Formats: sequence, C-alpha cells, structure tokens
Amino acid sequence: MTHSPRKEVVLKQLKNYKRWKHDINYGYRWMAETAFSSIKRMFGEYVSARRFPNMVKEMLVKVSLYNMFISMR
Repeated sequence: MTHSPRKEVVLKQLKNYKRWKHDINYGYRWMAETAFSSIKRMFGEYVSARRFPNMVKEMLVKVSLYNMFISMR
C-alpha cells in the first residue's frame, strides 16, 4: 500500500517521535529566527541598496556588525 509523503512522515512521528525529531533536526529553526529578528531590531527591516550585489554587501556588513556586538557581551 502506498502512502502520501505526509502520511509517511506522520507514521514515522507516531512510531518514534524522538528519533524522527533527531533525524530531521527538528527544533533548530528558532535559532535562525532569533538571529534574523535581532538583526531586524538592530538595523531595521529594509535594505537601502538598490542593486543586488550591493544588497548582499549591505547585509554582510549588518550581519558582521551583529556578530561583533554579540561577541562583546
């Protein structure tokens, strides 16, 4: 019998939730969300550069500054 991909995941969860959680690294998203939220609070939600390469550079500077501030704690 073939199950849908979602149903297979649910069956794996029901069989051994801790193993499923460990296998797919469930629960780590909050770390990234926390960092993004902190960067937005520090520097604002928007990027002021207009061209994509400059946007990337601006974000790298912001993230570098964020990391520097965090390391000073």
